[in-house]
Amino acid sequence: MFYNGKAIQCSLADGFVELIFNNTEESVNKFNRITLEELREAVNLIKETDGIQGLLVKSEKSQFIVGADITEFGDAFKQSDEELIAWMGKCNAIFNDIEDLPFPTISVVNGTALGGGCEMALSTDFRIIDPGGNIGLPEIKLGIYPGFGGTVRMPRLIGLDNAIEIIASGKSLRA
Repeated sequence: MFYNGKAIQCSLADGFVELIFNNTEESVNKFNRITLEELREAVNLIKETDGIQGLLVKSEKSQFIVGADITEFGDAFKQSDEELIAWMGKCNAIFNDIEDLPFPTISVVNGTALGGGCEMALSTDFRIIDPGGNIGLPEIKLGIYPGFGGTVRMPRLIGLDNAIEIIASGKSLRA
């Protein structure tokens, strides 16, 4: 095992890394503090390893990633503005580092990729979504702006007019 955490496991074979979201303590994959910390560690390890030719991101669960863990928002929002901005900068840096990897990256999305799950898929070069899957940024319906870079990456992929409709409505799209 190349990296083995509670929420993320990675294997390396023949120059290709398989990064698997599989939160062993939850019934679904979601971006909570532990998952984000482990994703940072895994991405750092990937960046530091020579000879990698590609990255495959997938989920071991029936859903890709259902989004952020909103139960952690209360504590996060108690922080000062400076602390919250610094934390968001650190989170965004993880997704930016994935986007900037010098080899092809692909997300294989099974089931749901909402919020941070959608943003995770958008940070890779390519996405494959199973026929029953859906993606979207529904956090806007809670009054929360998507915070992991999806509002920048989505317009690059599908154009500004389509992205605005998806982001502003909070609707998810079927594969």
